Amino acid sequence: MTSYDEIYEEFLSRCKVDDIDLPDTNEKIYAVIRSAVRDFNNKMRTQIMCDDELESVNQKLSDDDLLILAHYLRLNFLRNQLIHFSSTWQPFAKDIGLKNFQSQLKALETLVSNEKENIKELIVNTLDDFM
Repeated sequence: MTSYDEIYEEFLSRCKVDDIDLPDTNEKIYAVIRSAVRDFNNKMRTQIMCDDELESVNQKLSDDDLLILAHYLRLNFLRNQLIHFSSTWQPFAKDIGLKNFQSQLKALETLVSNEKENIKELIVNTLDDFM
């Protein structure tokens, strides 16, 4: 079995962010891991199950799977940042004179897009191993 700690540490090593933006309780960390596992299961057609009591998933993940799962965590994190930034600042951008709102928004959208492409590339790399 792969522990939540292993999954989350892999995510942290791939996503350098301010600690203030990261989940601040175990329950929130578990929730983001479960969300990423659901995305992973959907894309890879696997049946990985999370066990919050054991703080692990029900199988030992390969290095490739752990890497892809960490990138799904990063993708969800970036999506949440994009949603938060746009919903928080768009209504007030003109009123408070927020400079470069569109360029900041575009930068976040580009990060999300790049992460999606990165995940696709990682998946293709794992498929190439089987051919």
